[in-house]
Amino acid sequence: MSDYLKVFDPVVFQTPFKTRLILKDLSVIIVNYRCWDKLAQCLDSLTAISQTSVSFEVIVVDNASEDGRLLKFRQLYKHISFLSNQGNWGFSSGNNLGATAARGKYLLFLNPDTIVSEKVLTGMLDQAKVSNANSIISCRQIRHNGDEDKPFGVFPSPMALTGWTRALAKLMHLNTNPIQNERFIYPDWVSGSVILISKASFNTIGAWDERFWLYYEDVDLCQRARAAGGEVLLLMSVALIHNHGGSSRSDSDITALTKAEVNISQHEYISLHEKGIREVFMQAFLILNNIVFGFLPALLGLFFFFNKRLSTVPKIYLKMLDYYFSAFFNNTWISPRSMQHPEFFPLPNFKDTNLFPLGEDSPQRA
Repeated sequence: MSDYLKVFDPVVFQTPFKTRLILKDLSVIIVNYRCWDKLAQCLDSLTAISQTSVSFEVIVVDNASEDGRLLKFRQLYKHISFLSNQGNWGFSSGNNLGATAARGKYLLFLNPDTIVSEKVLTGMLDQAKVSNANSIISCRQIRHNGDEDKPFGVFPSPMALTGWTRALAKLMHLNTNPIQNERFIYPDWVSGSVILISKASFNTIGAWDERFWLYYEDVDLCQRARAAGGEVLLLMSVALIHNHGGSSRSDSDITALTKAEVNISQHEYISLHEKGIREVFMQAFLILNNIVFGFLPALLGLFFFFNKRLSTVPKIYLKMLDYYFSAFFNNTWISPRSMQHPEFFPLPNFKDTNLFPLGEDSPQRA
């Protein structure tokens, strides 16, 4: 890869693009949406890491939080680059904007609700340097209560679409566990909360697909990495802390929205990676599961509206009904929140004076 990249420079608005020398080993890219308190913990953990063993920069992309706290964070963390996305256009959009501005030879996409150590950065980076081209590296994740997380999985299949089909597959001994040894787990995909990849590989396999507004964009990225001859591996020797739910579980309405987006992104993933009868079956099964099988739980949620968890179920059900009508009339499985959706019409956010265009290398999109 050339020592020079044309990247977006957030400092010079009049000249948004200019050539800059790659100065860092690693660019840490964090997408934030109203997750400020946990983001502060994440940034503090990164700030505490010495740059003697690995040189890195931190880029925070705010997906139009519009709550007035971005300016305060810019003042508090002057050594960190903050970019402002023009709208809440999704996890992929924010990641791609950050990647366009990155000066590192490697990119670490990181959730704002994580706490990182020097051992995590150096361990993952050292492994990335010796892995095959187009490989994706992740690491173990520990919840704040000490429980081990499972930030990986298998690609969607007819027997791995829902919780109850996975349970049935397990009962019938149809599950396939990833290859694992003392050093690595080799799953089909790893969570987008922690993904390290070289910039050259990122350019080869393509950016995050912005047709996914939220969820399954990591599964898609891993699918493309494996198709390009790369490995997807989880490093067992290092672990970070992941305090789940920073941006996606802050209230019941957002919980309903994000859970609906899981279902929506499943449809989009299947449309991209499955063909023929298998695709038709999987799409039809999901509709049956979400609408027919989901009707009774939604009805119960209306009666038990005082229960916060149950009250989200009818909200999810209505969002899925609306989505299926939209999918039928627009002939697309893409989320209506994605910039790739046929009816998407962006409204500029004039509340934030730092309105920067998407990098010219970013796909036109979601």
